[in-house]
Amino acid sequence: MDSGRRRLKLWLGLGTAALMTTQAGLAAAQGAASPPPTTLPPAMQGGEGGEGGEGGEGGVDADRALTDPLAFTVALDVMAAHIVAGRDVYRVAPDSAAEMFAHAIAEVYAVMEEVLTQRGVAPFQDRMDRATTLAQDRAPAEAVTQAAAAVLAALREAETHAPSPGATPLVQLRAAAEMADRAALQYGVALRDKDKDEPYLDGYGLARVAALRGAALVPALRNSGQAEAAARLEEVLGLLGAAYPTSTRPDHTPAVDPAALLAASSRLRLAVD
Repeated sequence: MDSGRRRLKLWLGLGTAALMTTQAGLAAAQGAASPPPTTLPPAMQGGEGGEGGEGGEGGVDADRALTDPLAFTVALDVMAAHIVAGRDVYRVAPDSAAEMFAHAIAEVYAVMEEVLTQRGVAPFQDRMDRATTLAQDRAPAEAVTQAAAAVLAALREAETHAPSPGATPLVQLRAAAEMADRAALQYGVALRDKDKDEPYLDGYGLARVAALRGAALVPALRNSGQAEAAARLEEVLGLLGAAYPTSTRPDHTPAVDPAALLAASSRLRLAVD
């Protein structure tokens, strides 16, 4: 093991202080209607569970999530990906927003409900139902944004119930890498299925959630001397920001080579595994 990897593991083992900093940054970013201030592209800021999916949609593993903090955190992030994507696309595509909210319930929450209950998480499907109904009813955008914020708050609280040792800095870093990897894979699907909006929006949500975690993790890594891990995380988030600049698919030629995006995602995984 090289010295950089040893330093990374030491940082990841610090625990409480770094975790509190990361969760605070994530909470602030998720609660904002606009992207968090970072060095990443400003538009940058969400696979699916149950049935599994194509490309980067992936899935959630409820059995593992009961005892594995990473599987638990990834499941929460997949739900958050749908909520963030729905929230951000609502003004221009309310039907797509309602679909994203509904998918978070049917494809993830329903799969994870028993696990969440066993982990002591208070039920919050009612919040997700409300967001879905508001979108279906074409409610004012502010009402939908507030409903989405309520779901994201429930997800942040649920994260505190992750199995031992909890959502540590290592778990959060690996969750961010997983979301980035899924978003990179989904980008290829979106480029292939140009007549469908859902693959792009799925990828946008995954990329956005990866960036939300990265907004806190990148500076924390840098401040602890982990320049290599910070650089790999920032690299892939920057590419994802260019690949998914807005919640609606751009009309122009793709700004990112999908192979380069996958390569950057792989470099991040190597840096954190």
